[in-house]
Amino acid sequence: MPVTAPIVVKLLVTLALLVAIVTLSVAPGRSHPQGSVVAWLVSVTPSPLQKLLHVIAYGTMAALCTWTLQDFLSMPMRTAVAFVVAVTLGSLLEWYQKSIPGRFGTLADAFLNAFGAIIGLIIASVLL
Repeated sequence: MPVTAPIVVKLLVTLALLVAIVTLSVAPGRSHPQGSVVAWLVSVTPSPLQKLLHVIAYGTMAALCTWTLQDFLSMPMRTAVAFVVAVTLGSLLEWYQKSIPGRFGTLADAFLNAFGAIIGLIIASVLL
């Protein structure tokens, strides 16, 4: 049975995750006395866990985008839109991270983002 909710709820949940991903992605990687909690979290999170979080975050984002578009587009169209959104955002954030102190945008991370999106879309196709 498809998971349904009012469009406002879908939008808020999806946008909240997008904001969280962007916030965590653009935070400096080195903490300093004036640094934020986000910068500290990034600096103390081991690299393998960061890689796993890429897959989880972008998988969840792609699934939520698919869910949000459920009432407006066919499954193939919303899957395509969600994939393009996830891959584009992931690639742009990786590129932007190259200009952030202590952060390193990499092609490997961009591929992990895309891989996560694919996993999320597979799960969404089963659940939705």
